[in-house]
Amino acid sequence: MRSTVVVLLSTLVASTAAANPKPEETWPGFRGHSMSGIAPGPAVAEKWSAAENVRWKIDLPGQGWSSPIVWGDTVFVTSGISGRPFKEPTPGLYGNEYIAELERQGLPDAEILKRVRARDNESPEESDEIRYMVYAIDARTGKVKWEREAYKTKPFGGRHRKNTYASETPFTDGERVYASFGQNVGLASYAMDGTLLWKKQWTPQPIYLDFGTGSSPTVHDGRVYLLHDSEQESYLTALDAKTGAEVWRTRRPSTGFPKSSWTTPFVWVNEKRTEIVTIGHGLILSYDLDGQELWRAGGMSMPTASPLSWGGWLYVGSGSQGDANRPFLAIKPGAAGDITLAPGAASNEFIAFRHPRASGYTPSAIVHDGRAYLVHDTGILAVLNARTGQELFKVRIGGGGHTFSASPVAAGNRIYFLTEAGATIVLEAGDQYKEIARNDLDEMSLASPAIASGAIYIRTATKLYRIG
Repeated sequence: MRSTVVVLLSTLVASTAAANPKPEETWPGFRGHSMSGIAPGPAVAEKWSAAENVRWKIDLPGQGWSSPIVWGDTVFVTSGISGRPFKEPTPGLYGNEYIAELERQGLPDAEILKRVRARDNESPEESDEIRYMVYAIDARTGKVKWEREAYKTKPFGGRHRKNTYASETPFTDGERVYASFGQNVGLASYAMDGTLLWKKQWTPQPIYLDFGTGSSPTVHDGRVYLLHDSEQESYLTALDAKTGAEVWRTRRPSTGFPKSSWTTPFVWVNEKRTEIVTIGHGLILSYDLDGQELWRAGGMSMPTASPLSWGGWLYVGSGSQGDANRPFLAIKPGAAGDITLAPGAASNEFIAFRHPRASGYTPSAIVHDGRAYLVHDTGILAVLNARTGQELFKVRIGGGGHTFSASPVAAGNRIYFLTEAGATIVLEAGDQYKEIARNDLDEMSLASPAIASGAIYIRTATKLYRIG
C-alpha cells in the first residue's frame, strides 16, 4: 500500500512539474521569453557536430522555417507537407545583379519581373495541396507525442523559395498551443494534449512580390495578437486566447513601401504601460491594449526583423539588402503622437539614439548585458553600446563567407549565431570579438534556435536536433 502511495505521489509531482515548468524550462514563442532571444537559465553546450553532443535528432516531414518552441517536456514545431517537391532555397541574398543583367539586355519591366519571379518564387500553380502540420515532440527522447493536420488546402499565393508555407513560429502559454500558418491560411489552437480547441481564418490577401507570409503570433494576458499586413488590406487584430473570438481589429496605414510586413508584433511591458509595437509601412507603430494608436516613428525600411526590449527601453530595427537604410533605434517609454526624428537628428525626447546602418535585413537584434548585437544577412556583425548607440566593434562574423537568416540567441555569456549553411558560431559576450567555437550540422538552416532546460534546439532543412 505504502509503495502504491509513493508511486502515485511521484506521478502527481512529475505531472505537476510538466504542467508548470520553470521559466528556464520553456521557450514559449518566437525568440523565446519576451522575444528577447535570451535564455533565463544557465549556459548551454558550446561545441557539437551532427554526431557529437547530440541528445537526439529526428527527421521532420515536409518543409518549414518556423522555430521550435518548448514547454517543459514538450517541443512544438510546424511544417508544410506537399505531394510535389518544393522549389528549394539556396543560401545568400538574391541580389540585383540578375535584374541588372536583364536590363542590359533591353528586356521590358514586365518580362524582367516574370523572369525574376520564375527564379526566386514558387507560384501557386507550381504548388500542390499543402498539409499544414503541428507536431508535439517529447523533449527527453525526440519521439512524437502527437501530430495534427491543422489545414489542408492549395496555397492562395506564392512564396519566395527562401520562405516556406510554415515559417510562422507557434506560441504556447502552457494552456494552449497557437499554430499560425499566416493570414492567408489561418491559426489553429490546441490543448496541450493535441485536442483541437478552435480555428480562425481570414480573407486571403496579396503579399508583396508573392514572397509569402512570416509574422508569428504573440500571446499576452489572455489575448493572441496577429499582424496582417498585405498589399491590399492591413490590420492588427486581437483574439480571445480561450475562444478565438475577435476582440478588436485596427486598420493600419494604406501607404508606405512595402505594404506587406513579416515582423512579429511585440508586447512591450514598460514602466508607463503595456504596448503592442509593430513595424510596417515605413513606420514603427505602437498601440495600446484596445488597439488605439499611441505613437509612430517614420524612416523605417523592409519590415522583417522584430522589436525587443532591454533595460526598460525598446529596440527596433529594419534592414535592406545593401548597406544603406538599415536603421536601429532605441526608444524610451511614454511617447505619444508622431516622434519621427527631425531631418539630420539622431535623437529626440523619446528616441535615445538612431544608428543608420546597423540593423540586419532578416535577423532580429539581441541585446545582452548592455550590448546590442546585430548581424546582417551578409555576415557583418555590428555591436553597439545599448545605452548610447556607440559602435563597439564591427566584423565579418566567422571571418567572412557566411550568410544569416536566423536571429541570434544567448545563454550565459555566450551568443549563438546560426548560419544559413547550418553552422553555429559561438561568441563570448564582450566589447571585443572573441570566437569560442564553430559547430557545423552540414545542412541549411534558416530557423532561429530555441533554448530550454540546458539544451539548444536547432531546426535544419530536414531535421530537428536537441544539443546537450
